[in-house]
Amino acid sequence: MTAYTHSPRYRRCQALFDRRYPNFVNAGERYAQWLAAALTADTTLLDIGCGRDSLAAEAIQRARRSVGIDLVADDLRHNRVVDLPILATAYQLPFRAASFDVIAAQWVVEHFPQPERAFCEMARVLRPHGQVILLTTNAHNYVPLLSRLVPSAARRFALNQLLRRPAHESHPTFYRANTRRALSQLAERSGLRLVQLEYIGNPFYMAFSVPLFRLALLYERLTDMPRWQHLKLYLLARLAKA
Repeated sequence: MTAYTHSPRYRRCQALFDRRYPNFVNAGERYAQWLAAALTADTTLLDIGCGRDSLAAEAIQRARRSVGIDLVADDLRHNRVVDLPILATAYQLPFRAASFDVIAAQWVVEHFPQPERAFCEMARVLRPHGQVILLTTNAHNYVPLLSRLVPSAARRFALNQLLRRPAHESHPTFYRANTRRALSQLAERSGLRLVQLEYIGNPFYMAFSVPLFRLALLYERLTDMPRWQHLKLYLLARLAKA
């Protein structure tokens, strides 16, 4: 938790949200649930873009062996979740073919300028009947649409001053794998298939202003309707290898 999330304004927004969604399961919790269901004491896991931590840290402990890759060496040094953190790129995974049962990717695929290269590598190192579980932003939502209009310096300021997160977390985003259609096409071209997808909302990017948060909450209510669910903020997807 940060000073931002402890502020009276944020707590008021949280109370508004809780009244409307008392049993809400957020995207991170759903991601952890999916990963926990996929992992057993016999499975090996690759966490792509593992960073310092994971929303599914407890679930990852279920795997027989877990390996994480990232491009930020300092984050890898601080990672206490995976068994083996490795400095590597998703475009050239340093593993033999069919090395892993499950691949996890949390807030990663939106940063791929060439997602097909990464998806082909994931398919290569995945064992037959293995699966990829990924959590990412939805390119059709207003948050990524607005972020494209905001200069990178302003995004870094927002991360540091509002969310109290390191500015280096503001990596370039491309959103080239961030719709159902894009994921399905990328999966097909790389030897995978999209087998499950869930849309999950989050109005809290607007929690710096109660009036804006009320509008964001109205947006959540509208996108609860089946015909508009594809406009929610997050995509949680499962890809499988034949």
